Amino acid sequence: MSDNIISFRMTNKENCFQCFRPKVEAFGEEHGLPKKVIFHLTLVLDELVTNIIDYGYADFDEHPIDVAINLDEEIITIRLEDDSEPFNILEAPEPDLEAPLEERDHLGGMGIHLVKNMVDGIAYAREDNKNVLLLTKKFNKNCCSDDE
Repeated sequence: MSDNIISFRMTNKENCFQCFRPKVEAFGEEHGLPKKVIFHLTLVLDELVTNIIDYGYADFDEHPIDVAINLDEEIITIRLEDDSEPFNILEAPEPDLEAPLEERDHLGGMGIHLVKNMVDGIAYAREDNKNVLLLTKKFNKNCCSDDE
């Protein structure tokens, strides 16, 4: 079963995206995940890690960001853990998608909106002064097309 899990640590000081994208893509390809699912995984991680790095730390110290991805049949679970400021994604306000861009208060929230719409389940906890985010995504491994 350990072949169905990938985990890695990055920090807020690294060029994280170059670190995790190849790992996630290789893991997805190795397990026959549809390209669209692999794209969603990398995009979700891009958005979440960017938010952690850009908004989560009041200091300039190096902080760990731990990621674990588990594949169980046709459900992927992503566990993201960081020691940044408390942030519950479930309480983040939804962006006003109806207002023209120039009339919006700010452009923030679009990444979180994307994340919420690309996964099927989200759970948040604050444990030992860390944000722990669990995301689940269902997919069909026998899907004949990556366009679905």
